[in-house]
Parts: sequence; C-alpha cells; structure tokens
Amino acid sequence: MEPNNETKICSHCGKELPVEAAFCPYCAQSVNQRVKRGAPPPLRKKALRWAALLAVLAVAAVCLWLVTRPQQLEGMGGVLYTDRDRTYQMVVARDSSNNGVASLRQQCEAGEEYRFPLCITVYDSITGENVSYSFREKIAYTEVSFNQPEDSPAPWRVTEPVYSEARPNAMQTVFLDYVLESGDTRFTWTIGMKNGDTIRIHIDLALEEIPTRHYYPEEEPMGALEELQALVDRIGEELSEETVVYIHLPPVTYDGGLTIRGRSINLLGSKTGRTVFTGNTQVAVDGGHICYFRDLDFRGSGDGVGLSASARVHLTDCHVSGWRTGVLAYGRTWVNVMGCWFEDNQVGFHFNATGGVVSHSTYTGNRFINNGTGVLLDSVPTDISLKFPECRFSGNSTDIDNRCGQELDLSQATFE
Repeated sequence: MEPNNETKICSHCGKELPVEAAFCPYCAQSVNQRVKRGAPPPLRKKALRWAALLAVLAVAAVCLWLVTRPQQLEGMGGVLYTDRDRTYQMVVARDSSNNGVASLRQQCEAGEEYRFPLCITVYDSITGENVSYSFREKIAYTEVSFNQPEDSPAPWRVTEPVYSEARPNAMQTVFLDYVLESGDTRFTWTIGMKNGDTIRIHIDLALEEIPTRHYYPEEEPMGALEELQALVDRIGEELSEETVVYIHLPPVTYDGGLTIRGRSINLLGSKTGRTVFTGNTQVAVDGGHICYFRDLDFRGSGDGVGLSASARVHLTDCHVSGWRTGVLAYGRTWVNVMGCWFEDNQVGFHFNATGGVVSHSTYTGNRFINNGTGVLLDSVPTDISLKFPECRFSGNSTDIDNRCGQELDLSQATFE
C-alpha cells in the first residue's frame, strides 16, 4: 500500500496510518523516527587540551622557581655555597684543615678588656684555592651581629667588616671587644649576594675566667732589682702561662732594668709613691697574655731605651723620660699606651712592629712633652686607624713622624 500525502505506513506492521499519528493502534508500536545525534562539538575537546597544557606549564614554572629561587643558607662555623660558577667553602673560624669550627672559647680575667679578630675566608671546595678576593665581587652587603640581651651591662661590640691588608688572605675581618661579664653569645656573619642569595654563618663564643695570682712586697722580697728579677724568674718556672700574675711593687727606685721572658707578668706600681726603673726594661714573651704595666716611672739619663717590647704590652699611667727612645715596640707585637707621659726623650713612642696582633688601637690621654719626636711610626701591623683622643702634644720638635703612612684619627688630640 502506497501512502498518500495524508497517510503514512507503520514500519512495524505495514498498516496505513494518518500522517500525524505517533502510535500504531494495530501493533501498539511507536511510529516516530529516532534522530541519531552526531559527535559532541569540538570546543569541549579543545578546552580539555588547553587545561592539560596549562597544568604542565604550571608544574614547569614551579620547578623552574624551585631551581632559580634565592638560596637561604646557614651553617655553624662555615657553609658550602654553590652558584653558577662553582662551589665555595666559606669559613669564619677554621681548624688546621681549613674546616669551619662551630665554637670558640676565650679565657679572660674579670675587669679586663679584650679584643680579638675574626676573619671570613673563601676557598674553592674542589681545589682548595683561596678565592676570597674574587668572591668579594659577588657580594652586595655584609652584616655582623650578636645574640645577646639588649640590657646586657657589658655587651659584646664588633667593628664593621672590612678587608684588612694585615690579613690579605681573608675576605673580610672584624674585631670583637668584650669583657668577662659580657658572657657567652652567638655571633652571626650575614652575607647578602648580588644574585639574591643570603648566607648566614654562626659561631658560638664562650668566655672562661682564668686563674690569677698576686704577689705583694709584704709577702715577697722585691725591694732591690736583684730580688725582683729573682721573683720574676721563679714565677716563670713555677706557674703555667694560664695563670695571670700580678706583682704589686713597692715605692722604690730600681737601679737598672727588669727582663721578663718566658711568660707574661703584670707590674703594678705603688699607690703610696712612685716605682722607678732607671735601666732598660725588656719584655720578650712568646705569646701568652698581655703584660700590663701601671703607675711606673722609666727614668733615663739621655741614652738607651726605657722599655723595649717584642711581646704585647699595655702601659697605663706611666711616666717615661730622659731616653733616646722611651718605648719601643718591635718584632711581631702590639704595644698600647694610655694616660702616660713622654717627656724629654729623643723619641717618645716608637712603633716598629709587624704581624697581625692588634689588642687596642686607641691611645687615650697621653702627654708628649718636649721630645725630639713625640710618636714615630715606622711599621704598624694593622690598617685600622690609630686614635689619639685627649692626647696633648707640646714642645716637641716633631709631634708625629708617620713614616709608614698609618691612618690616624687626631680629631680629639691637642697640638701646642
């Protein structure tokens, strides 16, 4: 049966149905044709592809950031630091193998001031070559600090980190000032690199009180130079260098000079009168503590050297007069004078020493009166400025003969 324009044929039973029929009453089947849907539009697939690509890019970006982000390194005594050029070994305090040490212990005596240097040195970690000089070009800034209470009655102090010609192998050097009462602390050296990296090297500093021994004229014979020399020699034999020795001298004039060898000894003049030496006093101690001389007179007769020191000596409130050279520092040493009088000498104070030991660079309250030359600087083992606060120069033919070109701070000195 052929359908006309007003009928259609049931696809199930073949009966003729009206064209608008949706259901065949003869076989009870639906006569609507199913419309086959095509594939989903391509836009959804593109979105999925873009999402996957963005995820990959995000992971790559994170990986790149992890690789190139600024480093934050910390270590005790030293660190291994790697940049695009090489790997460096950086140490603040080192042992004999150039390895950084995490702590230092310093012995000190109550009531005394101390100073010691710390250096930061950089090596190639593979070859061991010192590359401190070239490494300085990579640095943006350096800072140093202590972990100590803000209200400390005797806080640690530190100089600014600088390159020191006295320590040419070090990248930078600082000097730490402290007393026993400063207590233990942690010192931190922070290095900021031009590439954004930050390096912090810590070192723990511990202070230990050292034993002391005092000798008095009421207890020991020391009224004559021979007796005093015998006492000094006996102390050198009986006591170790670890013990700080004080000899409290009587108000007498010693006919000649004293010789101190082997170990350091502190000489304290009398408070009831002057203690006088008329001959050359020599201090030739290998290492050890500083020798402190206080309230002593060194009186010459126009020639010779009042005090010659190849060991560390600090003079306080001493009077030096009548010598070819009043005080001579020579060898590898450091000598400091504070509150002293240098009068009627051909040369008052002569610094002609080498080495890298700097115990105190401030020369406070000295008087240089009627000398040929007040201060003669031939060689000074530091590039740190020597300061002369409250010093008076009067009547000298030459106040300061600075032959070595040492940096000086004379802003608080008086010249007459």
